[in-house]
Amino acid sequence: MEKSFHNGDDKKIYDKGGIRRYMTETRTIDFEIIKEPWNIYQLADNSILKTRTILKKAERVIDGKKMSFSVDAQTLTVIYAVSSLKGERNPNPVTNEQIRNSIELKDMNYSTIAQEFNEYRLDDGTKIKIFTNIAEISRTTLKDAKGDPIYTVSSNNSMEIKPSQQYRQ
Repeated sequence: MEKSFHNGDDKKIYDKGGIRRYMTETRTIDFEIIKEPWNIYQLADNSILKTRTILKKAERVIDGKKMSFSVDAQTLTVIYAVSSLKGERNPNPVTNEQIRNSIELKDMNYSTIAQEFNEYRLDDGTKIKIFTNIAEISRTTLKDAKGDPIYTVSSNNSMEIKPSQQYRQ
């Protein structure tokens, strides 16, 4: 027999066969941007790569007495190719298979010009920092609709969360 009741914290608890389970509660939290700088890298072919990871959504997840955060972020990437690499405009969409089959410079070297955390403050006072880590950059022989070379950029994000005072124990 399953019974449900509320505890003193107004969290719903389910009692199934003498085992109490807390219901997971997820709440979307509004946020403000503290800073969202571009990270800038100079590639081995002298082109410039710029990346910026933006926070799109933040959620607080409470599971019993445990609290965590879930975030949805997206990394923007733009490359400013040197003019000597420009070619004929390609008006056709390029497939992932074409890109994989046209790598001419794999795992290019680069130097970091600027690299910073993007920082956000949630409406509950929690601070989130997101850092973009470049894993690999490759240049293809393909050109885009403007005649710029098409690159592939693999990256991942690191995150640091500093909960507001109300969540610290």
